[in-house]
Amino acid sequence: MARLHLRPDVALRVVSRDGTHFGSPIGTRPDEETRRLFASVISHVEQHGLADLARSSPAILASAVGEPGFADVGERNGRGGWRLRDDVLYPNVAAAAPHVLHLFRPDTGDSVQARIPGGLWGPIHEVLAELSTDGHDHASPVIDEVEQLLGALIDKGFVDDGRSHDGEGTERPDLTFVGHNTVLIRSGTTRVVLDPFLRAQRATYPESYQPLTRAELGTVDAVLLTHCHPDHFDLGSLLRFDADVHVVVPAIERETVLSVAMADRLRALGFTRVTPLPWGERLRIGDIEVAALPFYGEQPAEHEVLHPEIRNEGNCYVVRTPSLSCAFVADSGRDPSGDVKEVATEWLRREGPVDVVFSGYRGWYLYPAQLLFSSVSRFLLFVPPALWGTRQQLMNGVDDALDLAERWGARWLVPYADGGAPWFWDMGLGPRLDGDGQENTLFDPFPERVVEAAGRRGRAPTGPLIHSPVEVLLLRPGDGLDFTGGTPCVVRTPGHEWPYA
Repeated sequence: MARLHLRPDVALRVVSRDGTHFGSPIGTRPDEETRRLFASVISHVEQHGLADLARSSPAILASAVGEPGFADVGERNGRGGWRLRDDVLYPNVAAAAPHVLHLFRPDTGDSVQARIPGGLWGPIHEVLAELSTDGHDHASPVIDEVEQLLGALIDKGFVDDGRSHDGEGTERPDLTFVGHNTVLIRSGTTRVVLDPFLRAQRATYPESYQPLTRAELGTVDAVLLTHCHPDHFDLGSLLRFDADVHVVVPAIERETVLSVAMADRLRALGFTRVTPLPWGERLRIGDIEVAALPFYGEQPAEHEVLHPEIRNEGNCYVVRTPSLSCAFVADSGRDPSGDVKEVATEWLRREGPVDVVFSGYRGWYLYPAQLLFSSVSRFLLFVPPALWGTRQQLMNGVDDALDLAERWGARWLVPYADGGAPWFWDMGLGPRLDGDGQENTLFDPFPERVVEAAGRRGRAPTGPLIHSPVEVLLLRPGDGLDFTGGTPCVVRTPGHEWPYA
């Protein structure tokens, strides 16, 4: 029988059970529980809108904290703050584990769900990776549970025996922007991908512009993960990579409500080569060097926080090939522990400039109560009451991204980490860029704003505008960069060409 391949319009998701007291960071329950605790704020917004939230929310939040139910989460300390319970801060890892594999076709609504006992994730993972790349030989022997899953996929039409893509269309560029936070970097011998977040192809997207598939990325030697938020640490995407791929993760001593112990969770899914890389350390993967740097920003507040020992832990990375160096900072910014711009300054002093900086640019300017309407509602439990009426900036904004690139001595800046294609904005991730969406400049600015800001970095009382020395490269998901000759050239990947104005 011909080799079986997973159809490109099939999505893959891992569902974890959660028997913890408040919620495990491996899922969304901590955010759901936080919204339940502060339901009075949500009700106020439903009745009165968001316009007066900054003025009204401190009193509403204080009232919610005073309710008896809050004692199930933390103990008030008499100074306006509280101490969260240990079983909230440090959820029982054993009580939350991957439980269900869910494959579905968004276009048709068809789905296949399978409960996977802990010891079977390894062989299931092996077959999923084969189905997503070179194909699975259905004649090869497999255990009964794998055979049952394959039978269900065949019955639903989720697999076919067509040829898979082999990555030939993405060979030439030095790097490919896959989308959102995902970037593929190539040297002469090695391929490294950062924060894989792969989406299913759909008939609702333009025929000439579809998400890149795992197979189109070709052989991947290593995966680098910056932090554990689900658009960076997506188990469904990761299971499409071989179990023996080298996975580099932040070094996390203990799982907390804000940080998944990624190394342990990946090993439970069958990954066999997982390396926690602490800040300041490096490793070589083929002829590519990877350095782990501090991840500041995207914490509950940019100033004081409750429980400062509990962080959204992560790594920034500098990746150096024989011909190119890139810094990836994802959702970084500044927090009470540090500023990613200082990280760049120190690197430039010790190591010299990098060629390209990939930085988020959305800022996340919000008042603490707005966290309840975000994907990180749990952050609100760590914001002290003194800051409830103070706007916070949790990530790099437009000018911060430019400052960062200048601090690093970079020649080029790529704004990323905010969607960028219909398969992201359809799920509420990033602004619509097809001409039909309205821009929210304080939350989801268009990436073109970074280009504009680079052209007006300064101005004397009289005279022309002063431009940044950094050139902004505006990439669309699917675009590659070829640095042959030292100057980047945008390479459009066939089948993934930007169709909008």
